[in-house]
Amino acid sequence: MKKIMILFMRVSICVLFCAELLFARSAFSQTETLEITLVDAIFLGLERNPTVTIQRLEPQIAKSYVDEHRAAFDPTLTLSGNKSQDKTQRFLGSRPDPFEMTSDRFQYNLSISEMLPTGTSIVADATMNGSASSIYSDQYTGSIGLTITQSLLRGFGPGVNLADLRKARLDLDISNAELKGIAEQLVSDIETAYWELYLASEEIAINKKSLDLADRQLQESEERVEVGKLAELELAAVHAELATRQEALIDAESNYEQARLGFLYLLNPSEERLWEIVPNLMDKPFIPVDTLDAVDVHVKIGMKNRPDLEQARLSYKKGELEITQTKNGLLPKLDLFITLGRTTYSRTFKESIPDINSPFYGINIGATLELPVPNRQARAQAARARFSKEQLLLSLQNMERLVQWDVRSAYVEALRLRQQIVATRVTRELQEKNLDAELEKFRVGKSTNLLVLQVQRDFTASQLDEIRAMVAYLNSLTNLYLMEGSLLERHGIKAPGEDVN
Repeated sequence: MKKIMILFMRVSICVLFCAELLFARSAFSQTETLEITLVDAIFLGLERNPTVTIQRLEPQIAKSYVDEHRAAFDPTLTLSGNKSQDKTQRFLGSRPDPFEMTSDRFQYNLSISEMLPTGTSIVADATMNGSASSIYSDQYTGSIGLTITQSLLRGFGPGVNLADLRKARLDLDISNAELKGIAEQLVSDIETAYWELYLASEEIAINKKSLDLADRQLQESEERVEVGKLAELELAAVHAELATRQEALIDAESNYEQARLGFLYLLNPSEERLWEIVPNLMDKPFIPVDTLDAVDVHVKIGMKNRPDLEQARLSYKKGELEITQTKNGLLPKLDLFITLGRTTYSRTFKESIPDINSPFYGINIGATLELPVPNRQARAQAARARFSKEQLLLSLQNMERLVQWDVRSAYVEALRLRQQIVATRVTRELQEKNLDAELEKFRVGKSTNLLVLQVQRDFTASQLDEIRAMVAYLNSLTNLYLMEGSLLERHGIKAPGEDVN
């Protein structure tokens, strides 16, 4: 009767375990396998992940603003023309009867203008006018002229006139730095997800071995009960431990599914049957040799390459340009202009074509002064620019400290985890020997199931700790390289967006 009860308990536990596994597997239809290395995963993610794909458009948008501000210095060609005809009535002299008069007039104008970064405006134009009347003689004129206007105070010099263009270029650089930061974060997430998926698969294997150990212990205990060398009450602890390890295996398989889905989300490998793919990871964890330099070296790299620090520096430069613009706005507007022209007069259209050698000329020189009183708007803008620049400087200094702290903290964690690998390996080896010893003691009657099961748990935990320490160390290196902004370069990847200038 007791043997039947024991057999019933074992069968019930196995049936329950198998049912739960079948339910879990039916929930995830895994029919396709994707063999992939870590490098392949990184490149696939950079190519297909929507986050990078969306952000990749930002530099293109920023580039359009650069072209827009550059257009302010492009030459402009203007062509205009008009022709009119009218019929009027006039009284001439003492004649009582009016004369009817018809007249035709036309004007054609061609001009080209350009604004220079120095604050100089240049306009060259050619004009032809003509009139034909039924009373008066026909007259045609052609003129050619050049007008130069130079700002002497407000708007003078390349500094202020190129400020908007330079800010647009800084925005483009900021957009590229932001894209690099997003790409590096994605690479970090993919690396972490890759090793976490590997860890999840290893945890399943370790938990299966742990379950096998408990099952063999149960079989051996039942045999000892049958021959009277072990009390039947000892089996309760083994059955309880067997159920606990089955629960751990179920949790491990669920964790694997979560890791698999997260990994596929980052890679986005295929539009069809995406969630049914089962990744087959080709790379195994390894311990890089001499991967860590002195901490000051890593800090120096971080101060040079960190994308968010680069964004802060570029924003501060934009603040300096804003100061230049607003300071210039405080000045009065004083413009000096000169116009030089030549005019040709004729009775025929052909002979009135503008001629630079014509003896008839015109010269016009002058200046305009504009002085807003009391100029509150410009003063307010200048004050706001000063405060913003001070704020940007404080943000930059804080970001520099943050980068140093991030790199140093990640460096300390990497050192700790590298040491943990050795410690967990030694612990696992000792726990394995301890398990063998405890099993021998149990077989000669000097130990109990409770002690054997405890040692098995310790051995399983040491196996899990060892593989977790190795994966954690690899992830800590990834985080260190992310904190110093060198993750893409260490993989030999060119930062996306660098080709947009």
